[in-house]
Amino acid sequence: MSYYSHIPNWRDKIPCSLFYFGVFLPYVSWVPLIWILVAGMRQIQLKDYVRYHCYQAILFNMIAGFIPRFLSILVGFLANLLSLLAIFENSANLLVHATGDLIWIYWIFIRLVAIYAVLWSLRGRFTYLPPISQAVNLLLR
Repeated sequence: MSYYSHIPNWRDKIPCSLFYFGVFLPYVSWVPLIWILVAGMRQIQLKDYVRYHCYQAILFNMIAGFIPRFLSILVGFLANLLSLLAIFENSANLLVHATGDLIWIYWIFIRLVAIYAVLWSLRGRFTYLPPISQAVNLLLR
């Protein structure tokens, strides 16, 4: 088998780039998981390029969705604890509003990273998102 058989074609690049749209459209985040499950049930051998982007998109969409929810739950809990003390009531309101702004900035950053991943997958390259890519590389070895 030659090296050029591993170069992704457009039939591989387009689905891999669509996997990262789970950040923009919430129900699209299930597509890479379904893709992997269907390929496994039908005994279809996926290219390493497609498997890499499937797993990376699954982890990326999970992290993109869980961090803001976890942060808002944690800050809500802390704000409730601070509001019990009459001295820190204004601080609790400020903390909740600052967290909302922080989550908004986080979503802008996540969307920029998703656009980066889409562009690199359309170019036929492996996208490097440091902690996520390291976990995917360990998973695929």
